[in-house]
Amino acid sequence: MEKISFLILANNESKTIKKEIKKIFELKKKLKFNLVIVQDGSTDGTYEILNKISKKKVILYNKKERLGYYNAFLKGVELSKGSVVFFSDTGGKYDYSKFLKFYDLYKKQKADLFASYRIKRKDKILRQLLTYFYTIFINILFFLNYKDYDCGFKIFNRKKLLKILKENSFNKNLITSQIFLYFIKNNFKIIQQPIIYKEKKNRNSRGIPTNKLFGIVIGSIINLIKIRLNYKTL
Repeated sequence: MEKISFLILANNESKTIKKEIKKIFELKKKLKFNLVIVQDGSTDGTYEILNKISKKKVILYNKKERLGYYNAFLKGVELSKGSVVFFSDTGGKYDYSKFLKFYDLYKKQKADLFASYRIKRKDKILRQLLTYFYTIFINILFFLNYKDYDCGFKIFNRKKLLKILKENSFNKNLITSQIFLYFIKNNFKIIQQPIIYKEKKNRNSRGIPTNKLFGIVIGSIINLIKIRLNYKTL
């Protein structure tokens, strides 16, 4: 049986992190995995909460210094030792139990990347619109037809993920959408399924803070154009 690492990133999640870890551990009744948590730069007590967790139960990278989403993700992949990586954002955005169903599909279809797409969204309308137009832009630019590139709920073949991270350079924003494109470029098998997105309107995203949203999206679009110019295998 292949080994699985369950990777979550946490930043200022003191209100939800204990509940989320409990929900993840409940999945161990049906599936074996090791839990990897990367916390960086929290100022709301998340750091202190995670310091109380037994190191025998989790692989924990817990620092007061801020890494940022990109470097936190890379650190998490480095610490994940399974051949398969379940990856999810925290903050009560997703139903972790969906990984059980999605993993069955991942195995049955012999996929390399399982990428969810968000439905029934209740987060800020601005964020929904930007996601919509960002997806359309990628589909037009790369002649593709996927529904969501940057959803933070994915299953990776870790060996192939490491290959992509090693062989390519990345913009530090919207990292998972860039990885998605490189999985396509390498002709790795990708499947998508919908997942209900539970983020609320009043929550500020760790990955893309609302006050920096437009600048990040513009910079990411420029980066996508650069990727497209070197994208010779589509």
